[in-house]
Amino acid sequence: MNAKISVGVMVLVSAGLLAGCGSSATGASGSSSTVTIVSLRATSGPTASLGVPGNNALETEVKAINAKGGLLGKKIVLKIINTQGSPDQATNDARQAVLDDHAVALFGGVSSGDLAYTEEVAAKYKTVLFSYTANDAVFTRTKAYTPYFFSIVPSTLMEPMAVARLFKKEGWTRIYTISPNYSFGHAEVSGFLSALKQLGVHYTLLGEQWPALGASNFTSNISAILSAHPQAVFGGIYGSDLETFTKEAVGYNFFKKTHFAAQYGAIDMQALEGSLPVGAIGFARGGWWTLNSPQVKSWAKQYDSTYGSYPSSYSMLGTMAFQSWVYAVKKEHSFDSSKLINVLPGATISTAFGNMTIRGCDHQAEIPEYVGALSNTNSPYPFGTYNPEYTEPASKILPACPTGQ
Repeated sequence: MNAKISVGVMVLVSAGLLAGCGSSATGASGSSSTVTIVSLRATSGPTASLGVPGNNALETEVKAINAKGGLLGKKIVLKIINTQGSPDQATNDARQAVLDDHAVALFGGVSSGDLAYTEEVAAKYKTVLFSYTANDAVFTRTKAYTPYFFSIVPSTLMEPMAVARLFKKEGWTRIYTISPNYSFGHAEVSGFLSALKQLGVHYTLLGEQWPALGASNFTSNISAILSAHPQAVFGGIYGSDLETFTKEAVGYNFFKKTHFAAQYGAIDMQALEGSLPVGAIGFARGGWWTLNSPQVKSWAKQYDSTYGSYPSSYSMLGTMAFQSWVYAVKKEHSFDSSKLINVLPGATISTAFGNMTIRGCDHQAEIPEYVGALSNTNSPYPFGTYNPEYTEPASKILPACPTGQ
């Protein structure tokens, strides 16, 4: 994957900051010809394959809107900061974005660990923050909730529910799980098991594996899973970890011995090529490859032409997050976050991938989870994909609104 980020969108804006509020930057008040938005994502390390494509999507959108004269008469400057997937780094980077770069909007992060600290900064300085990759439901449903946060990605309650519904349909009750050993990984498994219970599935949990994020070898995990003889395995691993796991598992005939469901997205399907486990279940938060739309196909091919690979789910969701911010800015005719948080909740936004509503009670976008069996035939793209035969609409997987919000 081409990780190149255009230098043209990374320049800093020299603008004064009014005390205590990122959304009150000089650029937002009208005395500057530009406004800055900041993307806080890991672009190195094990989650880079998630971070870079999302940045590319923002870059593409910024270039397109600037080519048409900008937004409210101002050119948008996109600054990209590599958080390296570190919570401490994310905290410092988020403060820099608001206090030094005068960001009027933040986009990030990749892991729930760094997003937690970014959200705290966004709340403190009253700056809108859009997450379109990290999806831990804690950010919209607990004391961590802030009205400045918007989740443009299916949460760790929505995604597991979609997969649990599939397990119920297929009658898979002897199950095993493997997920990374940090907050997201545990939330994903907990959400999946809770969803099975909600659906009335009487399952037997044969075991759990908790490899470290960025593990280089999964052979012991694979052996432990196979020795338990599960009907199906729920995989919370993702990105380069999932690709490594898959290549190693093929050598054990893993996918012929059990059913496996995991986050196989476009980047993974491109990277795996000959190792694609045909028949395994893929689920994705932004399955653009399942949308039979000329506009989406054109977008994907243009992305490939620009960046040397097809987009990821997070390219799609990043585009939708940016278009949500643009919608609010135009609606309020302002870059002021304190105004944008009044118009985004409950809004139905037209995006390149269809209409999307942001729920008013918790700022969770009503987005489906795209689910299907991996296949290397009949793909309109030069890599194996999957048809959305198991895709679950938001109405089937959204939890009830949290109390007190």
